[in-house]
Amino acid sequence: MANESIRVDQVIGGVISSGSVAGDIVVNSVNNVTTEEQKNLAEAALEIQQLLDQLSQTYPTTTAAEKVTVAAKAMDKIERQPGTKKKIAKALKAGGAAALIELTNNPVVKILTPMLESLLEDGK
Repeated sequence: MANESIRVDQVIGGVISSGSVAGDIVVNSVNNVTTEEQKNLAEAALEIQQLLDQLSQTYPTTTAAEKVTVAAKAMDKIERQPGTKKKIAKALKAGGAAALIELTNNPVVKILTPMLESLLEDGK
């Protein structure tokens, strides 16, 4: 095949599928998330950020092991708050983990995200 290229900058809540490409496919932003879902995603990210900020005042987050500890403590607190738990699960379902990671400015969230994704399984 001659000169195929695909570049994707951001896809939130969408699926890209490609078969034969005759030229370039460039996707700068695809967002199939409703305004309400975007709001829920932003609120969930803020709640996670605030929780992680609070925990990092008590627990260090210098090493990977320390970050795992903070992530586990955050998950424990989230599971004890049904409203927050439901909001995060809904946000993950709508926007996906990548969007939540992007909206949350904390390195611990990358460790926490797989734990949060388990909330989607719990809801089934």
